[in-house]
Amino acid sequence: MEKKIGGGNIAGGNPARGRVSKDFYATPEIATEKLLEVEHFEGLILEPACGMGHISKILEKKYSVKSFDIENRGYGDKQDFLLYNEFADNVVTNPPFSLFQEFAEHSLEITNSKVCLFGKLQALEGQKRSVFLETSPLKTVYVFRKRINPMRDGKETDEKGKRWASTMAFAWYVWEKGYEGKPTIEWI
Repeated sequence: MEKKIGGGNIAGGNPARGRVSKDFYATPEIATEKLLEVEHFEGLILEPACGMGHISKILEKKYSVKSFDIENRGYGDKQDFLLYNEFADNVVTNPPFSLFQEFAEHSLEITNSKVCLFGKLQALEGQKRSVFLETSPLKTVYVFRKRINPMRDGKETDEKGKRWASTMAFAWYVWEKGYEGKPTIEWI
């Protein structure tokens, strides 16, 4: 008997698991470390989807960071970013995949320097999103040379102790206020 492969398997998901509540797929430390090799920040960094602090803890080694999340996951304050209106110099975060554009737009409204979002490379697709990306100050898309596997529900391994694996490619999207050129693709 031939085994059929469903769309979720092809896309790198497991339909039997379902989605994690509020798209909580934490960012491995190496992803933030790679960003810090190529980007420098001045002033306060806002981490508005901090989850369990995976990104914040790396940033705090070099920068002043304000962290919060819509859910209390044991790190930072509880706050809905899309309702947040205080000023920040920079935003660095891994937004819920389903709210990627909304996070980018709101981040650009409340910052005066850089916005860095960890997201699927697939975020470059889409009619509505492509219009936004083409008219925004998107400066660089940093594609990972080595596959980065976000941690489902903040856990490094599955219930059998196996590290998460995915067929999805991820990148850091970096906007810089005032940038007017075309975005570049770089590899990290």
